[in-house]
Amino acid sequence: MAENELLAAYRSIPIVTRSILTATILLSLAPAFGILSYQLLFLSWPHVIYRFQLHRLLTPFFVKGLDFNMLFDLYFLYTYGIQLETTTFAGRSADFAWFILFTSIISTIGGHFLNLVMLSQSLLLAVIYLWAQSNSERIVSFMFGFQFKAIYFPWVLIAYSFVISRAVVPWDMIVGIASAHLYYFLNHVYPGMGGPRLIPTPTLLYKLLPRQEVAGATFASNGETANMYRVNTAGGSGSGGGHQWGRGHRLG
Repeated sequence: MAENELLAAYRSIPIVTRSILTATILLSLAPAFGILSYQLLFLSWPHVIYRFQLHRLLTPFFVKGLDFNMLFDLYFLYTYGIQLETTTFAGRSADFAWFILFTSIISTIGGHFLNLVMLSQSLLLAVIYLWAQSNSERIVSFMFGFQFKAIYFPWVLIAYSFVISRAVVPWDMIVGIASAHLYYFLNHVYPGMGGPRLIPTPTLLYKLLPRQEVAGATFASNGETANMYRVNTAGGSGSGGGHQWGRGHRLG
């Protein structure tokens, strides 16, 4: 019975978020148990170009160390991934998948110039950044009850990582934010100024992940939900608008 309930809970997670979580858990556990070597998973352009190890373009986004920070990262991916896929991208998992793919491509390019070999934090911060844009007025509680609007959440995480790492710039997190901001600008801000959508979701993704009807969601002519980036003003920890963060832990 418990096994069936656990499986049902797993299947209830939206497909894109579920896939990200599954890949992260499997690719993080595999090296720890000697199934795969970390050397096969990090981003290495010579291996990609000269040895055609194309998997290295994907695996760096899903590998984490087995420590307490991994649990927090999985929690963030689970929480904000589900919220994006079921609200901002309600009924449009294909568009959410395209957001993940687009930001991953941009992060890979940025990672090349910054010599980044692991990009899991880039993926995490991209998800958090878009969530923050979609819920800009929501109140988030951080660490010892410090509260601020969600729009500042990614930058608070950057500052926190910078402090606890003793002034090491978290370039992987910055790259993730930059990639998500580029997506947000090209897919929402620029079209809102009268320009075309420059990065439409590939048709193939719509075939793999057909649009679903969602109660209360209306679709605009460009395929987006009409309230895609509507500000959520439900704030405060008492109203479900924030999270209580214990003593705080470094993100990866």
